[in-house]
Amino acid sequence: MNEKRKQIYVLASPCNQGKTTTALLLEKYFRSKGLRVACLQTMKGQYDVGTFLQHNCYQYTLPLEAAKSKKMLELWLPKGYDKYILEVTLPHGPIGAAYIDLFQKINEVISNEVKDNWKNYVLGISSSFLSIWDLIYARNVQRVITKVPSKIESPCVDTSFNLHHPEDFVSDTVNPKMLLPKSDARVVAVGAFPAEFWDIYPNLKWYGYDYVKFMDEYRTERYELAIVGSCLDRNLKLLHKPEKSPVICYQPSCYLESSTLSCEDQHSNMLVKSDPLEIFRRIKEEPVGTPLADEGCLYEVYNNKFWTPDCDILWNNRNLPMLSQKDNMTFCNGWILPQYLIREGYLEV
Repeated sequence: MNEKRKQIYVLASPCNQGKTTTALLLEKYFRSKGLRVACLQTMKGQYDVGTFLQHNCYQYTLPLEAAKSKKMLELWLPKGYDKYILEVTLPHGPIGAAYIDLFQKINEVISNEVKDNWKNYVLGISSSFLSIWDLIYARNVQRVITKVPSKIESPCVDTSFNLHHPEDFVSDTVNPKMLLPKSDARVVAVGAFPAEFWDIYPNLKWYGYDYVKFMDEYRTERYELAIVGSCLDRNLKLLHKPEKSPVICYQPSCYLESSTLSCEDQHSNMLVKSDPLEIFRRIKEEPVGTPLADEGCLYEVYNNKFWTPDCDILWNNRNLPMLSQKDNMTFCNGWILPQYLIREGYLEV
């Protein structure tokens, strides 16, 4: 095998199949062999970053533009790791399929209770997935069954969270090319934020989701950068605002006025009003920032210059911009990666 090329294990499935659990167990397996492992996620990363950080894993988000081609993907893969594990959520939809299209071998994570009725289960999530079905299964697909009561003869995860037959997972190869800048600046952070910051700032101090403890440090301003990450409390307000120290905030409603949020996730009621194959085509062929879907479509959340899910649209609240700055505060109304903040001039390293 070419020395530059590394193995990448793609884990694909809809939500709630045990994909992240499988990724963490596979990472642990490789790490036990003395290997350095990078855990990669698509934009689902914002929901799982805390879990990966708590397990001392190296976690990265692959933006949608990385799905354009294998060459583009490799520009977003961090160098310096022995193995790569990529989770792709909703691979049967146009967004997930754009990533899957880059690989010839994938591991499909399926929970034991739905394995015998898999196609009906997937199409029950959205009948639009049928239009992309053949694209997914035109490659080598290895099933990984999760939540099994005991070990079976193929890759699986049992109900006691033991991984079996990891050697039978299938993999592709990639040539990672991304090198992030490094800084010894003193950084404090809380909540969920892109884990790439940890790579850029090795001295970063993370307070988990303890906002009260974080505030004690936050008020001192004895740091060079503060990151206010997001959390599940959409009504959280922070009374202190640093006078001079730069702050990157991933939950703008902590400081900015926003519309009253519904208790119901409005995103769940949005329909796939645009042709999934057309969305797939635009990802592959059109410039980043090209609108991907019609207004009111589930995938409208990607209609911005970063192709990053817009949290305002996600919550049916459109009065906050995707990215804005006021004095020393930078507000990210979505999972905007530090690479984009650097490129746009909002972050200096």
